[in-house]
Amino acid sequence: MNYIILDLEWNQAAYKVDEEAELPFEIIEIGAVKLNKNAEIIDEFTALIRPQVYPFLVRRTREITGLSDDDLDREGIYFEEVAADFLAWCGRDFIFGIWGPGDLTQLEKNMAYYNIRVPWRYPFKYLDVQKLYALQQKEGKTRRTLESVIDLLGIERDRPFHRALDDAVYTARVFEQLDREHFESYFSVDYYRLPRNRFEETTFYFDTYSKYVSRKFPLKEELVKNRRIREIYCLKCRRKLKKEIPWFSDGGRSYFCTGRCKDHGLMRGRIRVKVTEDHSGFFGVRTVKQCTGEDEALIMGRREHMKKRRREHRKREATNS
Repeated sequence: MNYIILDLEWNQAAYKVDEEAELPFEIIEIGAVKLNKNAEIIDEFTALIRPQVYPFLVRRTREITGLSDDDLDREGIYFEEVAADFLAWCGRDFIFGIWGPGDLTQLEKNMAYYNIRVPWRYPFKYLDVQKLYALQQKEGKTRRTLESVIDLLGIERDRPFHRALDDAVYTARVFEQLDREHFESYFSVDYYRLPRNRFEETTFYFDTYSKYVSRKFPLKEELVKNRRIREIYCLKCRRKLKKEIPWFSDGGRSYFCTGRCKDHGLMRGRIRVKVTEDHSGFFGVRTVKQCTGEDEALIMGRREHMKKRRREHRKREATNS
């Protein structure tokens, strides 16, 4: 299996009123390098794309990339042709490596806009090199820029930044320095293409947490009442857990609970409610992690805070009535 390290540059409307709702970001450049199993570059792909939705580059895009409208008019190829060439170049047996999840989503959005069939199905796994670097450095949810990581690792700056192929090469150099044997198991799952039904819904188990992604629901209320997303399982033995703190909302789009395994102790669950990319419904991502005493105290404190807010709300309603 090869690694495809991908990077994109895109353009957008100068003003919100001119934005195309189905395509807020239009790809203007694709750059990628193909790596073998030893993370050695064996091939590269680069193409400029002639914009069709936003024909003029906004100032920020010009400044960041150094590209001009003349560059795209002279060298750009229409997206449909570039996408076909790129997918053929990728081949069949590969996994994407990307600096953050945004580029994969934008690639799929652009393909959908031009009615190009996305060849991969759920679950589509990829490697978020930005996240994997943070895991290796034990930086939690910190997400550093590619440029800053290049400097921290002492990688030579022998190419410019903010052009697709150059950023793909830099990302590949960071990826090469990761403990790939260990951290490749922490793959990410593409949320653009969701499970189509309950049979495709899957729980992914990692060393320190599990992740479950639901299918789409038309209403948030229908999602959070669904039995399957409300169940939590032990990370070790994978038995269904009886909840000690039932699910409760934080007042936004997150829900929390705890459950105890008789053999492996307390686990904490979290459901994050997300809007689908086409804004036609909702899906949920449930994670389960081992729960420390500090975690339990934070969850109990959050629950008490929400109870207090509800009591105060009921009092105001009673007073107003």
